[in-house]
Amino acid sequence: MSTTDDRGSAGSGGADAADHGLEDFGYTQSLDRSIGKFASFAAGISYISILTGTFQLFYFGFGTGGPAYWWSWPMVFAGQVMVALSFAELAGRFPVAGSVYNWSKRLAGPTTSWMAGWMMLTASIVTIPAVVLAYQLVLPQIWSGFQLIGDAADPTDAAVNAAILGGLLIVFTTVVNAIGVKLMAQINSTGVFIELIAAVLIIVLLAFNIVNPPSVLFDTEGLGAGQPLGYFGVFLVAALASAYVMYGFDTASSLGEETTDPRRTAPAAIMRAVIASFIIGGLILLLLILAAPDLSDPAAEHL
Repeated sequence: MSTTDDRGSAGSGGADAADHGLEDFGYTQSLDRSIGKFASFAAGISYISILTGTFQLFYFGFGTGGPAYWWSWPMVFAGQVMVALSFAELAGRFPVAGSVYNWSKRLAGPTTSWMAGWMMLTASIVTIPAVVLAYQLVLPQIWSGFQLIGDAADPTDAAVNAAILGGLLIVFTTVVNAIGVKLMAQINSTGVFIELIAAVLIIVLLAFNIVNPPSVLFDTEGLGAGQPLGYFGVFLVAALASAYVMYGFDTASSLGEETTDPRRTAPAAIMRAVIASFIIGGLILLLLILAAPDLSDPAAEHL
């Protein structure tokens, strides 16, 4: 009887174990497997980008649904963790680049994978402008030098400057990826490490400045009154702020061919990324509401 099963060699670390499964896709291992456990986790959580998402869209969620919108965060997590579990299973079975594209090719056929590939491309194209909007909102406030064109207060100048920042971002990331996955992993892991430290510090600072009781989390502020669905309709719209943040954890699986022991590392990285984002992001949003000096002040929407 063979000592291997459909998940790879019973031994660990051998070339056959590393290559197992790739031959089914018509090619052999050629990429450098240099991404470890933290780098794989960092790939997933960097796409989610907790601080970027929570700060960028807190105003939308809070302004639309009031303090009670916070409950959309655990509800979105409940749904996304189901997706993450499915992705983790697929990442363990098919440790190849392309994630959803290659998975759907094996599970449903070429037509479905073609559609999945185009959807992934479209999502990537849309994601870049979304990230750049966050850059434009934050960077010029940190240092005026980031406003390369005109005045940040002028909508036209802000839009042009955002496009320039986006172009620079694309050039930088393209050069980094062209140099090699090791450099990409180092830069990404460093950025994630700094982001996690910053997030924890923010949580601690907010925790020491709580002024509102937990009961405010059930305050709907009368929103949705007179509408067919009442507050429920408003809540669903506000929940888009949470849904926008908690996705992209499958990035860890996209690097499967460049990850050491991918059948174990990638699935674990996917689950760690979505769970860490839920905990850290949820605490930041929760404490932002509890630490707001005056929730009725319109300025609270722009915290």
